[in-house]
Amino acid sequence: MTRLRRIGADVLLWAVLCALLPLNGERLADGTYVNWLALASLVVAVAVGLRRIAPLTSLVLAAGLLVFDVWLAAPFAGLAFLVGRSTVQPRSALQTFAAVGAGGAACALIRSALVGTDPWVAYSLVAEIVFCGIFPWLVGRYLRQRRELAVGGWALAEELERGQTLVAERARLRERTRIAEDMHDALGHELSLIALRAGALELDRSLGPAQREAAAELRAGAAAATERLRTVIGVLRAGADAPLQPADETITTLVDRVRRAGLVIDWRIQNNNGVDAGQQANSGLPPLADRALYRVVQEGLTNAARHAPGNAVTGRLTIAPETVTVVLTNPLAPGEEDGSRTDRAGARPAIGTTAGGAGAGTVGGTGLLGLAERVRLAGGTLTTDTGGGTFTLTATVPREPATALTPAPDAAPSRAAARESRAAALVSEAPAEASGRLARARRRTRRGLALTVLVPAAAAVLLVGTVVGAYVVETRGSVLTPLDAARLHVGQAESEARDILPYLEVTERPNVSEPARPPGARCEYYNVSGELFPPVRDVYRICFADEKVAGIDLIPGRTARGGRG
Repeated sequence: MTRLRRIGADVLLWAVLCALLPLNGERLADGTYVNWLALASLVVAVAVGLRRIAPLTSLVLAAGLLVFDVWLAAPFAGLAFLVGRSTVQPRSALQTFAAVGAGGAACALIRSALVGTDPWVAYSLVAEIVFCGIFPWLVGRYLRQRRELAVGGWALAEELERGQTLVAERARLRERTRIAEDMHDALGHELSLIALRAGALELDRSLGPAQREAAAELRAGAAAATERLRTVIGVLRAGADAPLQPADETITTLVDRVRRAGLVIDWRIQNNNGVDAGQQANSGLPPLADRALYRVVQEGLTNAARHAPGNAVTGRLTIAPETVTVVLTNPLAPGEEDGSRTDRAGARPAIGTTAGGAGAGTVGGTGLLGLAERVRLAGGTLTTDTGGGTFTLTATVPREPATALTPAPDAAPSRAAARESRAAALVSEAPAEASGRLARARRRTRRGLALTVLVPAAAAVLLVGTVVGAYVVETRGSVLTPLDAARLHVGQAESEARDILPYLEVTERPNVSEPARPPGARCEYYNVSGELFPPVRDVYRICFADEKVAGIDLIPGRTARGGRG
């Protein structure tokens, strides 16, 4: 189907280019010109057929039509545009244009010398190479580069999105590992106490042998469980991530420790009616929820100290019958009023993000991602807000133990563990590499746009300057004044007349009826005045036959560019 579609596109292109040929012809009344159009249609068909496998060859074939008629430019312009859209190297394309221009101009000059055609055709051909060849090629090349830039931008966006997904997975996996470490610290402590009490019972002489043996088995079992727990969690614990605070530290103790360190904090524990609830901040909470709230307060105070040093922090811990809520508020640092505040890992907070979907709204970093995952596993929600010039962090967890939660989307520990190393490499290296590719593509596109504008503009200035200069030289150098014309007479020797005539002949011909030429005479035309843009241009016609002046005529009236007489 793709092949048939390509054939159909080529046939349609050929039909369009051939339909433009008669519109550019000025000699349809001439029967031979119709034959030339038929031959040109055949050449266009071959050029269109070769445009995919040999684009430069098809361009040369289309340019060959210009040598025979400069008005047959539509196929050349269309194929030049398609060459620009292809992957042809710019150097090869420019070399082809230069060769076509030089060869075409040489052919036009040779035809002028042999057949007597207008030598200005060579100039017209070079101008068409620029405006009907190079300019469409530059436009096509610019459009191709622009498309490549768009495709590269979307590819970069997809790559960054994949990297962000891997970062979110890694953050959730890390937080689950830290939760396991916290549980190890808490359970290890409790198991150690059980083993200690069992050891005391084992040594109690008031108990019978059977009871002391049972106590010994209990002590050995608790010690073995502690060792197995330490072995399992030890595999997950990284050396740099050892706990920095006591495993059983409460939120109130944490707040007091931070306040002693110099942070100004207005901390209050209240019930759901706003009444002071004393210092029992996390009384009755399941261990997972207790550690989640502790981490929220710890992270919130750390962020406040880093991003808004010297500003007071307001903290409220609200104990309701079914939930416990922590709200931390601090002023935004200068320059962050637009919502661009980042967490401690450099990530922008996800406004209104819940714990179940925090990863989706975070751009980079793992600070808030980790908190969101920990709160979610405790059955709660985590949100952030930057409205009103303040940053607010809110976490709510249930007071009853949370039921088993399904893993966050695409966050299964086994999958995340398998892709952890790949995530780090992708996030740290791939975006930088893709950004470099995108920057290079942008530079190529800007350079292509500049060439699209500057090259035709420079060529236009050069060609216009050349034409104006040639026109001025021809107009001023082809003036036969009335006084000089009076020195000429019929029958005068041509050599004597040449001494009086200007060194240039005007290439413009009268657009009026001329007197009949003397039989067998060849005629030349000269301007009456050297005015560059006269309203009416009068010319002298001097005819020669048998090396003598055969006729002298003054032809008044308007003029227009035509062929030689």
